[in-house]
Amino acid sequence: MAKPFLTDESKAAFSAAVRTVEGASSAELVVAVRPRSGSYLHVDLAVGILAGLVTLAVLLYSSWTFDLIWFLVDPVVTGALAGLVFFRSPFLHRAFSRPAVRRGRAETAARAAFVERRVHSTSGRTGILLYISLLEREAVLVVDLAVEALAATDAWRKAVGEIEAAVRHGASGVEVAAKVSELAAVLGPVLERSENDVDELPDEVC
Repeated sequence: MAKPFLTDESKAAFSAAVRTVEGASSAELVVAVRPRSGSYLHVDLAVGILAGLVTLAVLLYSSWTFDLIWFLVDPVVTGALAGLVFFRSPFLHRAFSRPAVRRGRAETAARAAFVERRVHSTSGRTGILLYISLLEREAVLVVDLAVEALAATDAWRKAVGEIEAAVRHGASGVEVAAKVSELAAVLGPVLERSENDVDELPDEVC
């Protein structure tokens, strides 16, 4: 069984990464981890229907004979079981859904979390949300106004790309947190930390 992404060790690593970033810059970083960013019921239904049709075809064209009742029961039972298997499997949801769909749902959920967690309410408008969606294996960074110019630079894109790649490849929470710490080197020279800087948002994973 795969090790959970969020463990006590990884939570501590993310909190340390947040403190590293905020200690080197005026940025306010929030890390949010969610099990999924949307429903994939359409995948479950499509698989269930397909499994039911295949079962019906086998009953119709098999050399074996079956009572009529099984033509009603077997397709329904097989379809329901196939749909349930997919419903309980993040791997199958990823395998049978388009990357653009998964990315879009993660981005939509990230923007909602940005407002929900009030990352936009910092005094310097330097809020940054790192949103990680586990089923989709997507990482999305949403930035506030004071960070937008930096977010257009190659250095930022490279640092963010490494975080996204780590999440997509199934890296552990500790490994992803190490990539997050590297944002400090990108943010520090642009968003200088003042002596009276106040920590406005929580450092713990939400």
